Amino acid sequence: MTSSHRISVVEESQVGVARRYVAEICARFSSDEIFCAKAAIVVTEIARNVVRHGKGGEIIVRQILTLGASGLELLALDQGPGLRDFAECLRDGFSTAGTEGSGLGAINRLSDRLEVFSRPGRGTVIWARLHPAGTPKMAHAFETGGVSVAVEHEKLCGDGWEVLETGGVLRAMVVDGLGHGPFAEQASREAIAVFRSQASTGVAPTLKLIDQALIKTRGAAAAIMELSPRKRQVTAAGVGNVSMRLLQNGRSKSFGCDNGTLGAGVKRITEFRHPWVDGSVLVMHSDGIKARWSLDDYPGIIRRHPGVVAGLLYRDFQREGDDATVIVVRHHL
Repeated sequence: MTSSHRISVVEESQVGVARRYVAEICARFSSDEIFCAKAAIVVTEIARNVVRHGKGGEIIVRQILTLGASGLELLALDQGPGLRDFAECLRDGFSTAGTEGSGLGAINRLSDRLEVFSRPGRGTVIWARLHPAGTPKMAHAFETGGVSVAVEHEKLCGDGWEVLETGGVLRAMVVDGLGHGPFAEQASREAIAVFRSQASTGVAPTLKLIDQALIKTRGAAAAIMELSPRKRQVTAAGVGNVSMRLLQNGRSKSFGCDNGTLGAGVKRITEFRHPWVDGSVLVMHSDGIKARWSLDDYPGIIRRHPGVVAGLLYRDFQREGDDATVIVVRHHL
C-alpha cells in the first residue's frame, strides 16, 4: 500500500526532525551511504527553504517501492510569497533571504529529478526524487504521483492507493477505509491486496471481489480506473465517495460511483467507459480532498510531473479532519 509521511516545518527546529526521519527511512531500505547522505542534505535544504522563504509549510515523504527499484520522493508545500525567478534560484550561491544560498541549487544537483511550481503570492511546490546507486532505469508508459496522509494525530492512514502497469495498460485504485486509524487502514490494506492479485480481471469484477474480501473488516469506499491508450479507452467503476476525473484538452470528465460500502454486500457496481485522448491526465482522490477543485488558477501546472499536481491539489484542497489521498497519472506520448 502506498502511503506518505507528513512533517510540519514552521520553524528552524523542525528542519532537524525532517532530516532525522529521512535518514532513518533511507537506512531501512538502502545500504548506499552516499544515497542516504544525499537524501538527508536534500530534505534539509527543502525544509529550510519552506521555513525561510515559504514562511512555513510541510514536507511529504514517500518511500518508492516497485519491482526491482526503490527510492525516495519528497514534496515541499508552502503558501508563502512564491519564487519570482526560479531559474535564478537554482543557481548555487543565490539567496533572497541573506543566507548562503545553497538551497535550490543543492537540491537540483543532488536529486535524480526535480520539479518546482511556484506563483508569486501563491506559494511553492517542490517535488524531488532520489534513488540509490545502481537502481535500474525502467521504461514506463505512465508517470504517476500521489499523496496519502493520515488525519492529524493518527499514525496510520485509512486511505490508500496503488497503480499497476502491464503491457501499456495502467490500472489505478484509490481506497478509503471507513473512519480513521488502524481499522480503516486494515480495510484499505485488504482491498489493495485483492487489487494487486487481479491485474487481468475487469474493473467492476475486481471491486466485487474486494466487496467479498472486506466482509471481515469495517468496509471501505474505493474506485478503480483502467487506462488503455492502445484501445483508446478508459474504464472506471467505484463504490462510495471516491472521485475520478479525466482532464482532456482543457475539459474535465467526472465518473460517478455507486452508493454503498464495500464489505457490506454491494448489489450493483456500474462500469463506465470513455474515449481516451492523448495528453489526458487522470486524477483520483478520497473525500479528504474537496470535490469542487479546479486547476484554472494554476497556469501550466497540468504539464508538470504528476507528483507536483498531486501535491498542489492536496495543499490547496484538503479537507480538515480526514485522511487525504490524491493521485495523478499521465501517459507518455
